[in-house]
Amino acid sequence: MTKSKISIHEVAEAAGVSKSTVSRVISDKGGSVSRRSVLAVNNAIEQLGYKKNVMAASLRTQKTYMILVMIPDVANPFWSEIARAAQDRLEMEGYSVVIGSTDWHDARETRYFELARSSRFDGLILNSVTDDIGLIKGLGVPAVLIGERVAGQDIDTVGTDTMAATKLALQYLYEAGSRHIAIATSDYGGERYLSLRRRAYREFLETKGLAFDPGLSFSVRLSKEGGKDLVRQFLAIPDWRQRVDSLFCGNDILAIAAINEFRRLGVMPGKDISIVGMDDIPDASNTYPPLTTVRKPRQLIGTAAAEILLSRIKDPEKPLEKRLFPGQLVVRESVVHKGNK
Repeated sequence: MTKSKISIHEVAEAAGVSKSTVSRVISDKGGSVSRRSVLAVNNAIEQLGYKKNVMAASLRTQKTYMILVMIPDVANPFWSEIARAAQDRLEMEGYSVVIGSTDWHDARETRYFELARSSRFDGLILNSVTDDIGLIKGLGVPAVLIGERVAGQDIDTVGTDTMAATKLALQYLYEAGSRHIAIATSDYGGERYLSLRRRAYREFLETKGLAFDPGLSFSVRLSKEGGKDLVRQFLAIPDWRQRVDSLFCGNDILAIAAINEFRRLGVMPGKDISIVGMDDIPDASNTYPPLTTVRKPRQLIGTAAAEILLSRIKDPEKPLEKRLFPGQLVVRESVVHKGNK
C-alpha cells in the first residue's frame, strides 16, 4: 500500500543528508547547498513522490506560489508552447501557473495587471500590449518580459533576436535571387512593437543597395483574416509581377493564411511568388507548399523566462538579465530560386 504523505525526514534519510539541507533545497530561501546534495535530494523527492505543502509554506512566507503568464494569443501555437514550457519549469519548483490570453487588448491586459497588483501572484511572465515598462515594474511583483521592444527595456527580458532573425529571412530571399522584397507585419495596437521587423527590413535594403518602396510595406493584423487582407492589397498593386518578387511575413499564421489565399486566387507560392514566415509553428510544414520560415526556440524561451523569474524572486536586487536566442532558418518549398520559375 502506497503512503499518502511523505515527510521531509524520509526524504533526508533517502538522500543521506540532514533535514535542514532538504528544507533549504525545497524552499525559496536558498542556502549554501552543494550540487551533489541538491541532486541527491531531488532524486529522493522523485523516487518517494514527496509533495511540498504549498499551503503551509505560503502561510509562513506570505507567498501565493502562483505565477501569472500573460500571452497575446493562446490560439497561436508559438505562444501556447512558450507558456507550456514556462509552466513545466515553474511547477518543478512548486508553483502553480495561471495563463491569461490578452488577445492584444489593452483592457484585458489591464485587468490582469490589477490581479498582479493585488498580490495574488508571486511573479509575472508576459508579452505585453503596453510599452510602458514603468507600469509593469510598478505592479510590485517580479516580472520577465518575453520579446524585445523598440525602446530600451529596464526589465528582465528573454526572447529571440528579432532584428537578426528578420535579416536571416531576407538574406535567404536575396540569395535566392529576390530583389523586390515586400514586408507584411503589424503596427496595430499592442502589436506595434513588431515594428522591429520593419526596422530590420529597412536596414537590410540599405545594406544591399536596394530602394525602399513604401507600396511594398504592408501593415495588417497577424492573423488569418490579416492574411486575406494582405493578399487583397498585394494583388491590387498594378503590374505586381514586375514590381515585387517576394514577401516576408511577420509570423507564420499570416504567411500560411497568405499562401492559402494566394492559391485560392490562382497565384502559386513557391512558383509565382516567394513567401517566408517567422516562428516555425507546426502548421508551417503542413501547408502547401510547405513554408520556409525562421524558427524561434519556443521551449528555450519559455524555460529561460521561468528560470530568470525564479532567480528574480529569490534575489530582487540582482542585475537585470536580457537573454536573446538566435533564430534558425528552416528551408522548405515556398521560395522561388532564380532559374526555377
